[in-house]
Amino acid sequence: MVNNLNKIAGIILITLFLSGCGFLSNQNNTEIIKIQDSTEEVQEEDRIEIETQDDKKVEIINEEKEEDEIIPPSVEKVEKPKEEIAKNTNEPKITNKLADWGFSKSDNRKIDTIIIHSSYNAVGKDVHDLDDIIYKEYKPYGVSPHYIISWEGKIYRLVEDKNVAYHAGESKVPDGRTGVNNFSIGIEIVNTKSEKPNSAQYGALRNLLAYLKSEYKIKYVLGHSDIAPGRKDDPWNFDFGKVR
Repeated sequence: MVNNLNKIAGIILITLFLSGCGFLSNQNNTEIIKIQDSTEEVQEEDRIEIETQDDKKVEIINEEKEEDEIIPPSVEKVEKPKEEIAKNTNEPKITNKLADWGFSKSDNRKIDTIIIHSSYNAVGKDVHDLDDIIYKEYKPYGVSPHYIISWEGKIYRLVEDKNVAYHAGESKVPDGRTGVNNFSIGIEIVNTKSEKPNSAQYGALRNLLAYLKSEYKIKYVLGHSDIAPGRKDDPWNFDFGKVR
């Protein structure tokens, strides 16, 4: 009997022990499940936060891309600077010695003729003295050419091309026109009737003629004797072959 009671008591104890273990196991399982659920929730929250952060990052990147977009500048029409007209490089060295007599002003005359003359100093000792020719011969008579070439071959301008210089007098060109001063340019060469123009003078005259022909449409290059025959016999001892 006592043995049976002991056996029953042992069974009860074992049962209680096993029940306690099962309870603990269930409790542990429940806690594990809760922990897993909590972990999953945290992971879900983290995932949402990450996605949200990623979205923000994408938005930020997109905003930066939008800010970095290159907008082509407006194209403004740039006008080219006007080209300046170059001075005629054919112009020889000319020294102005402008007279205040022997011409009349003009602004739009047509120049197509060049008349060549000869002069020397007949009132002083030096026949080639330029100042005596200009101021003691031309000025008292109220006459003047446009240009004069000294014995040394230097070119001087006495009257501007645009103005009418009094150099030809009563004359007529081959096409029958008179009033030659109105459409011509007069060039004087300093030499006497017993002298020929020298090489320096011919060289200067060639350069001057080339320049004038580049400026105007020249029809005639004539001597004073060609437009006033019988009245004038200059240019003296002149060779037109050296300037044509």
